[in-house]
Amino acid sequence: MSGWLPFEPDALHEGADPRLAGGRLTIDLAALAANYRLLARQAAPAAVAGVVKADAYGLGAGHVAPVLWDAGCRTFFVALPEEGIALRAILPEADIFVLNGLFGPEAAPAYGEYRLLPVLGSPTDLSCWEAFGWDDDAPRPCAIHVDTGMNRLGLTPEEAVAFAEENALTGAITPRLLMSHLACAGDPDHPLSRRQLESFQAVRQAFSGIDSSLANSSGTFLCADFAFDLVRPGIALYGGRPVNGAANPMKTVVTAEARVMQVRQAKAGER
Repeated sequence: MSGWLPFEPDALHEGADPRLAGGRLTIDLAALAANYRLLARQAAPAAVAGVVKADAYGLGAGHVAPVLWDAGCRTFFVALPEEGIALRAILPEADIFVLNGLFGPEAAPAYGEYRLLPVLGSPTDLSCWEAFGWDDDAPRPCAIHVDTGMNRLGLTPEEAVAFAEENALTGAITPRLLMSHLACAGDPDHPLSRRQLESFQAVRQAFSGIDSSLANSSGTFLCADFAFDLVRPGIALYGGRPVNGAANPMKTVVTAEARVMQVRQAKAGER
């Protein structure tokens, strides 16, 4: 690309005047919607959530989330409660899960006020959510995150089963979703994925009557056993290749361009 960046008066521009900018980032929201629909076909009959953490991977949740909603997405995942609060203003009726859990008892009122669903992944998270009482009769909805082999976040399978057995008696918490995260699904033949699936299935037996979610972007393209009730694609929504070594079925959503300042010719041997 050389010369001036084209100036398009009817297009949505953010940041510097396009005529003066050193670069341009173009976000194709139609491609984003097409990617969501492709993932929905791939995962069917499971539902497809939209992962919009980190301001929709830096693309702007205010732009991305309404497009996903119009494409049929009703469940969203963010990383932080502040992201969930911002998303609630955009999508009043969406189910919004906060992946990083419950930060502590001081954060719990915000989850209640904005109808955010914490993803509980530690005994401390469980205790805080059980103790929080904006209404003694409130169901305290949430997701339960169990670590099946990634060793990043989540209850151990033993902790998850123990919680399920105790909660069946107390009813202190109302889980809406049981979830885990695949570590190596980008490599379809990696043996860890099958071991994680078996571990998740064993824990799932203790959580009857709620939805289950295991597959991320890559997991959505594994066999149907991994889909369960809900898949959670992130990077694939935005055009990232979900399976290593295979053609990318996703449309390009983000294009970065930089202005060419100068083209120079150098003779062989010059430094």
